[in-house]
Amino acid sequence: MVNILNRISVVFAALSVKEYLFAKSARSFRPLKGKPKHALVSPLGDGRDGLLNFGNLMLTIILALSSTCLFAQKVTYDEWQNLTTSGKLPPECKLQHSNNNLDLVKYKGRYYLAFRTAPTHFASKKSVIYIVSSADLDTWKYESEIAPKRDLREPRFAVYRDTLNLYFFTAGTGLFSFDPHEVLICRSTGDGHWTQPESVHLDGFVPWRLRERKDTLYLSAYYGKNLYNNKHQSNLRLFYSTDAKQWNPISKEPQVDILSAEEGEFIFDKSGNLFATVRLEGTGALICSADATALNTWKKVRLKSKFDSALLFGHDDEIYLVSRRNIDGDIDKVKNRTNETRGRARNLIRYSITRKVTSLYKFNKNDLSVSLITDFPGTGDNAYAGITKIDDNNYVLMNYSSNIHGKKKNWIRGQLGKTYIYWTKLHFEPNK
Repeated sequence: MVNILNRISVVFAALSVKEYLFAKSARSFRPLKGKPKHALVSPLGDGRDGLLNFGNLMLTIILALSSTCLFAQKVTYDEWQNLTTSGKLPPECKLQHSNNNLDLVKYKGRYYLAFRTAPTHFASKKSVIYIVSSADLDTWKYESEIAPKRDLREPRFAVYRDTLNLYFFTAGTGLFSFDPHEVLICRSTGDGHWTQPESVHLDGFVPWRLRERKDTLYLSAYYGKNLYNNKHQSNLRLFYSTDAKQWNPISKEPQVDILSAEEGEFIFDKSGNLFATVRLEGTGALICSADATALNTWKKVRLKSKFDSALLFGHDDEIYLVSRRNIDGDIDKVKNRTNETRGRARNLIRYSITRKVTSLYKFNKNDLSVSLITDFPGTGDNAYAGITKIDDNNYVLMNYSSNIHGKKKNWIRGQLGKTYIYWTKLHFEPNK
């Protein structure tokens, strides 16, 4: 009976996703005020987009019954709130036009948020990273700020051996340049005080994610120099540390050496196996895995779709992905190209002038695929999420976006315009 019920749940989940894919336009998931939004809905739809012909219906059922992906739990979320316009950030935070790259962690009963603010999405010597904290997500306290008079990005928290660390990297000041310099770390010493940033000696690398496993801290980073030209030396790899400052590669060879590999998001499951997504700028993405006994050897599945600013998180040993989704579909649109550089450039131009949204996916460990669950409210420039657990079935999720209640806009318009930090609570239906 349990197996039958599981299969029925798969059918309904697959129908919901198929309904979404066949819709003429993206369904609005904007929740009613004060009520949680259900991410998995009836496959019958609302009478406009939910009509599937019999052949499609039968095909969907067959695929669903053979699928290894079981949407066993319902996911809901509360109405998204705008933190940057709430008046609840401390007055020391001098917000600029663009508020984006962020991370979130819970440490000793407080929520810590780090975020970047700058004139635009692009590089600027006016970029600042602020660190704030809150006991209740309502009253926020100023902790520190980092303003080196050059661009800085990718704030990443890591709690290791009862110490709260923040990593980030500095870059150049040319508006449209991507020129990583240093990876730096600062540490909380308690009561709103932080150490001065110091180098971890990974110059030219961009830190993406940190995870702890068996009292060892792991960092995924990619070499970012010359990322957007033919001089780029692809080098995405795992590093490890036992003091959070001195880092060593886990192997001589990189884990990914494919052209323009970046943003190596990864997570460990309860058995210690590694799962990851990798962004391939201009061509798509990789879905990866590595056995717990061989973390240096990654199995890779290549896709033409792209998962920007990916965030993986685990719930009940299932893995979920939050990332930017291209409403235009796959990024790799140029067919039969004879010049790879020009083909990638054409893909990136089209990608910049199309719309994006932040989405929640189920990461399927068995076949290294992802399944769309829902889109979150978002438009223009969006997607760089942070998440932390409240309790067994509830999470705080933060993200940035252009005005979610305003006119829909493409990505480049959003990158040049105003962006805000939003947050919600994500709820998983308890297992019964």
